[in-house]
Amino acid sequence: MGFSADIMHDFVAKEIRNIYSSYDGWNCTMKETGDGYDAIAVLERHNGGHRECVKILVSFARDFAPDHLDELRVPVKSYDGTLARHSFAVLLPANANMASVPAGVPVLTMRSFAFEGKELIWVKKPVRKEDAAKSAA
Repeated sequence: MGFSADIMHDFVAKEIRNIYSSYDGWNCTMKETGDGYDAIAVLERHNGGHRECVKILVSFARDFAPDHLDELRVPVKSYDGTLARHSFAVLLPANANMASVPAGVPVLTMRSFAFEGKELIWVKKPVRKEDAAKSAA
């Protein structure tokens, strides 16, 4: 897949921004884990005098490997000395093996990518087609 890794992460970042909107104050940074296409999204915001931080592990694997789970559980250090509310989740393609995720770990499902059999596919929006263009009356 080579060059398509960037576009895959772009689609996933868009999905994460739909859940954690910048309108609500979330600031998202992506960092790669070094394991293929996997990445960690770090989301931060200040809300009501508290700093909130959410780490999301993005994995394109069919079976979840808990290699980076310890990294998710470690809170991000605060530069201003405030205590942060910390949470984490895992983002997997649709039809992935959810049983491989350890108990107690929240799972989010991708809408852009899914497994069809053993292959990872890109789920596109359906194209509206018409036989003939409607003419204005």
